[in-house]
Amino acid sequence: MSCDIGHRITHLFAPKESPMQPYWMDSHFFSQPPRRFRKIHLDFHNSQHIPRIGERFDADEFGDTLLAGNVDAVVVFAKDMHGYFYYPSESGPMHPGLDFDLMGAQIAACRKRDIKVYAYYCVTWDHYLAERHPEWLVWKRDRTTYLPKFDQTPGWTAICLMNTDFVQQVLDHTKEFLTKYDLDGPWYDMPFPIGGECFCPKCLAHFRAHGLDPLDVATQRQHKQQLLTDYMKKCHDVAHQINPNYQVDQNNQTSIGLGERIVGLDNVDIEALPTGGWGYLYYPTNVRYARNFGQSVVGMTGRFHRSWADYGGLKHPNQLMSELPSIVAQGAQISIGDQPPPHGRLDPAVYQSIGVGYGYIKSIEPWLQRAAPVTEVAIVVDNLPLTDIGDNLVIGGDGRHEKEGAVYGAVKLLGELQVQFDIIEGGANLGRYRLIVLPDSLVVSPTLASQLNQYLANGGRVIASHRALNGVANQCWNTQLGLTYHGESPYAPAYLLLDHTHYPHLPAYEYALYYGTAQWQTNLPQRATVGEPLFQRSAAHYTSHAQSPFDHASDYAAVVQNDTMAAISFPIFSSYFKSGYWIYRELLRAIIDELLPVRLTKSNAPISSEVLVTYQQQTDNHPARYMVHICNYSPNRRATPHMEYLEDPIPLHDITVTLGIDVRISNAYLADDQSPLHVAGQAGAWQLTVPKIRFNAIIVCEV
Repeated sequence: MSCDIGHRITHLFAPKESPMQPYWMDSHFFSQPPRRFRKIHLDFHNSQHIPRIGERFDADEFGDTLLAGNVDAVVVFAKDMHGYFYYPSESGPMHPGLDFDLMGAQIAACRKRDIKVYAYYCVTWDHYLAERHPEWLVWKRDRTTYLPKFDQTPGWTAICLMNTDFVQQVLDHTKEFLTKYDLDGPWYDMPFPIGGECFCPKCLAHFRAHGLDPLDVATQRQHKQQLLTDYMKKCHDVAHQINPNYQVDQNNQTSIGLGERIVGLDNVDIEALPTGGWGYLYYPTNVRYARNFGQSVVGMTGRFHRSWADYGGLKHPNQLMSELPSIVAQGAQISIGDQPPPHGRLDPAVYQSIGVGYGYIKSIEPWLQRAAPVTEVAIVVDNLPLTDIGDNLVIGGDGRHEKEGAVYGAVKLLGELQVQFDIIEGGANLGRYRLIVLPDSLVVSPTLASQLNQYLANGGRVIASHRALNGVANQCWNTQLGLTYHGESPYAPAYLLLDHTHYPHLPAYEYALYYGTAQWQTNLPQRATVGEPLFQRSAAHYTSHAQSPFDHASDYAAVVQNDTMAAISFPIFSSYFKSGYWIYRELLRAIIDELLPVRLTKSNAPISSEVLVTYQQQTDNHPARYMVHICNYSPNRRATPHMEYLEDPIPLHDITVTLGIDVRISNAYLADDQSPLHVAGQAGAWQLTVPKIRFNAIIVCEV
């Protein structure tokens, strides 16, 4: 469950008589220890096939190169994924090609230059241990392990946390390097139980001893969640017994259930190399969940053209200048992944590129430190532990699942509509938010239904789509809209028929619902109706190249809405994620504008940009202030085989933001050069215009 301690802004965008909740900010941000914003994650995995390690390493050159890149923190390697150590360990093999204490020399160089330094330790991915301890391996449903076939290049070699002797070895290694070196903390990678399940003898024995079904996905997830939480707490306890000031990191903990695992973390890391397969939606989705648990958050990108170990791949400085501001705009710090060759010398060209972006971040840090995101809306996601936030899974009994993309679609839509929002689990405090969004495949349990109905009774607003309307026995969990369920439409596509009186700005047209719809009837007026074709395209009935055209209006509602709730019968969020059909965005815009007629931010910035708001409390150095971050996202035209690249931004001109706070703005300026901005409008709708934005701008509003 999310932390409930927080701060509500009393300056409402809505009129004074509005019953809506104030905007929300988490007060934990104001008391977090100062964090470094410019970290390097120095990946350094080297197999037994690499004969020499560190032959070109020079400690002073290493430290000076980091400084030249404006780096203020770094993760160096204690043990890699192959199982090799980079210092003389008493309990594990140092890499056979290394003949000196590389990690010790790196730490000493960083200490001389006031660069914080953390020790990387790879946990369940360990080739050396996997080959020597087959009894520790994770087993899959098909009775195989993650060991490679004999003619296959090695990948994952997952070890199960059920093995207490393995966990104890991790703790012993941790004690060794934390007591031997002057570090700022351990940084663990790959602790996550891969796949969220295991069928090894120890796990099966546990399930059978407790009368549990090992084939049940939820049972497996609960067990692995407990194993992971226990392991993380032990690591945290060991580190803090040695030094209470250590920062303990466990990579990739943004899956569902973070509220339980947070006891083992001092910081939440989000590994999200956008050009390395994660894409540009992964970080904005995960950070909006991860930042709600009282710890600082770090967003990671990479210097690579592609992904890890992309030797010879170097990201254009403009790409980093586009990516880094969007990380800090969410209230997070930054880590950039690098991976030097086995000889250990940092490449000056890499740090020249990094230095441009980190130089800019260094210049704006006064407006980033202890700045809390300000939000008014929350997306609710399912509670199944260890599920990736963006997956919104539909899981079958065989453990297979389909990624529908509903959460990613909701993030994309709300971001394009410049709504300020968090992502929360069912059971979190809904009352912090003015509007709750229930995406397409969310399972609304009786407990969540009760919570939602109470929230609505207290003046909240809800948007629910497709299966998120279904409660017990497939009846709508809320009775206010008079909805009755009649199954799923046999037509895909079906059609969307808008009532022109409610949507006069949208063309009258039969819009395709590409992924079908549920069939809901209501005794209330419909904002939109489901249209149907003459027949579903099939081998028996077909015409032309694709779907059958619209034929007639049905009795089923596509959109039903009252003053507090909107019901959308079709999967609007996953449909937008898959097809990007503009009508889904404009329909949602109209619905939100009616449920939240006034909002924290509105802007003429294009939908490709990000508009985000943070807030700093008053200190001895500055008054209380809001920061409006405008991030310009203008990718190159994309060829099918490769990711989006942001190397040649198209500047934005005369971007106006309306900021919905009802306190007086005493001073407004741009953070990067402190150039003043004129404030127009009035309390509740202040207007500020930025003349030109290349990569990003931060509007500072002192109050």
